[in-house]
Amino acid sequence: MNDRGDGSGDGRRREDRLAAGAFAALALALFVPPLGPGEGFLLALDMVFAPDASHLRFALDAKGPLYYGRLPFVAILDAVSLVAPAWVVQRAVLVGVVAGAGYAGYAAAGAVLRATIAADAADAADTGDPSGPFAARLFAGVLYAVNPFLYVRLLAGQWYFALGYAVLPLAVVAFRAYAVGDRDSPVRALGWVTLVAVFDPHAAVLAAVAGGLLVACEVGLAGAATDAARRTLRRTARFCALAVGANAYWLLPALAAVLAGDSQLSTVDGADLAAFSPRGSVLGNVPLSAAMLYGFWREGYVLPVDVLPVWLVVGCFVLLLALSVSGALAADGSLAPGLALVAAVGVLLGVGVAVPAVAPLYRAFAATPVGAGMREAGKFVALVALALSLLGAVGVRRLRADLRAAAAERSLSPDRRRLLAACFVALLVALPLVYTLPMAAGFGGAYGATDYPDDWHAVDERLAADDGDYRVLYLPWHQYMRYEWAGGTVAAPAPLFFGPDTVASRDPDLGIGSQATDPTHRRLDALLAEPPGDGFGAAVAPLGVKYVVVSKTADYERYAGLDGASDLAVVHRGDDLLVYENRAFDGGDPASWPADGPAVPWTGLAVGGAVSAATVVGGRLRGRAAP
Repeated sequence: MNDRGDGSGDGRRREDRLAAGAFAALALALFVPPLGPGEGFLLALDMVFAPDASHLRFALDAKGPLYYGRLPFVAILDAVSLVAPAWVVQRAVLVGVVAGAGYAGYAAAGAVLRATIAADAADAADTGDPSGPFAARLFAGVLYAVNPFLYVRLLAGQWYFALGYAVLPLAVVAFRAYAVGDRDSPVRALGWVTLVAVFDPHAAVLAAVAGGLLVACEVGLAGAATDAARRTLRRTARFCALAVGANAYWLLPALAAVLAGDSQLSTVDGADLAAFSPRGSVLGNVPLSAAMLYGFWREGYVLPVDVLPVWLVVGCFVLLLALSVSGALAADGSLAPGLALVAAVGVLLGVGVAVPAVAPLYRAFAATPVGAGMREAGKFVALVALALSLLGAVGVRRLRADLRAAAAERSLSPDRRRLLAACFVALLVALPLVYTLPMAAGFGGAYGATDYPDDWHAVDERLAADDGDYRVLYLPWHQYMRYEWAGGTVAAPAPLFFGPDTVASRDPDLGIGSQATDPTHRRLDALLAEPPGDGFGAAVAPLGVKYVVVSKTADYERYAGLDGASDLAVVHRGDDLLVYENRAFDGGDPASWPADGPAVPWTGLAVGGAVSAATVVGGRLRGRAAP
C-alpha cells in the first residue's frame, strides 16, 4: 500500500516538501528567538549538554541497561560533536524534535485518512486546494508538535523522550498497517518502532500500548473467531518477535540487570508514584488536565492556562475535542474507534495514583517491571495527544467537505472559495498555536542560551592535567540544583562536563531516595547524611575519590567543614567552585574501588547485539525478497 495517500504523485510530493519546510520553519521560529544567534547551551532540568561531553560513556556508566537502547543514537551524537560544536548539536536536536513531531503527525494523518475514509473523487482531483486533505494533515502535524504536553516536556529537558514522542505516530500507524495486512513487509514498522526505542524506553512503552489497543479493537470489531482476526493476531505475534529480536541489544542487558537485582526499577515503590503523580493544572481537576494535555507533576512552569483566560483555553480544547469526536464518528473501519480507545486509556493511565478510583489499577501496573519504568504516569498523556491529532485530521476533512458543499450551494465565485480556503487553513493552524500560546511565543521566556563559567573551565583543565586514575566527588549532594549562571534548576552537570569519573548524587530530593543501587553512591549517601568535616578525606579515599568539587549553590555552606579537614587541601577557590585535593588518597588499584554506577552486563550486551544484528539483516533480506 502506498503511504502517499490520494492525489497525484507529483502533487503529493509538492505537498510533502511544503509541509517539511513549514514544520522546519515553525521549529526555528520557536527556538531561534529565545536562544539567539550566538553560542551557548540550553540547560533545563534533565537536559544537560557540555563541551566535549561523551553521552555514550554517560549512558553506559550512569544510566544503566534500561537506557542502552540509546547507545546507537548517543554514539552518533558523540561523533557529530567531534566535528560540530556541542551547542550547535543541541539546537539541532531541539529543532528536530518539533519539526520531526510536526511532520510525523502530518504523515501519520495521511495514513489515517486513507484508512478511515474512502477517497473522494473530487479530493483526488483537487490536490492543489489548500483546504483539502493537505489542510487536515497539516492541522494534525501542528497540533502534535505544538501542545501543552510537548511544551512542558521540553521545558523539563526531557529531550530523549521528546525525540521518541516525535517518531511515535509513524511507528503506530506503520505497525497497524502491517498487523491488519495493509502492508506485506514488517520492515518499515520495525524500523520506526525500533527508532522510538532507540530514543527512549518510555516512548517504546507508549508505542506498545497504542499498537496493542489498535490491534485489540481491530480483532474485537472483526470478531475473534474470524479469519481476518486470526490473521491480524498472527501478524502481530510475528511482529512482536521481530521487535524483541531487533531490540535485544538493550532488552537482554536490561533483563539481566533486573534478574540480578541491579536495576533502578528495583527502587521504585509507592512513594515514587506519589512523588511523580500528575497535578490538576486546569481547575484543579486531574482527569480534565490529562485530557487537555496538561497535568505534569512538577510545578514552576508558565503554562498556557496561567497566561490566558481559562475560558479561552477550555474553549480551544472544546474545539479540538469537537474535531476529534467528529472525526471518530465520521470515520469508517476500526482505526477511529481504536484511536478513541487509545485516548481513553491515555487519560486513564495518565492520572496515575492521583485519582483514588484509578490508583489501585496503576499500582498493580507499577508492580510489573514495565510499569515500574513508567513511574511518571503523566507520560501516558502522549497517547491523548496522538489520538487528538490523528482523529482531528479526520474531523477537519469532514468539516472541509461540509464547507465545500455549503460553498457550492451558495454558488460562491472561485476567488471567494480560495479566500474561504485560505481562512480555513489559517484558523486550523492558529488553533493549536493559541491553545499553547507560551510555546508559540518562544517558550514564554523560559529558554535562554548560557555557557559554563570560566571557573568550570579552569577546574576542568586542572583535573585534565592530572592523568592518574581517580574519581571526583561533586557536591552539594543533590541531583537537581539551581545554578544562577544556568538560569534555573538543572541536573548536576558535572559528570558530563568533568567526565564520567565524576560521582554526583542521584537523589532528586522528593522524599523517595536515590535510584542508584551501586555501593559507592550508597556509601556516600550515608557519609553525607551529616555535614562532613575532619576525616572526610580518609572516609572517601577507599572509594577512589582524589578531588572534591563543591559548587557554590544550594546548601553549599553545609560543606564549610571541609576547609578545616586535615586530610583535604584547597587547590582551587573560585567564584563558582571550590576544589579540594584528598591527601588521604594514595592512588591504589581502580579495580579495588567499589562500583560507582550500574554494572555493565557485557555478556548480555554482546549476545543481545548479535541477536539484533541477525534480526535486522534477516528482516532486510526478507523485505527485499517480498513482492
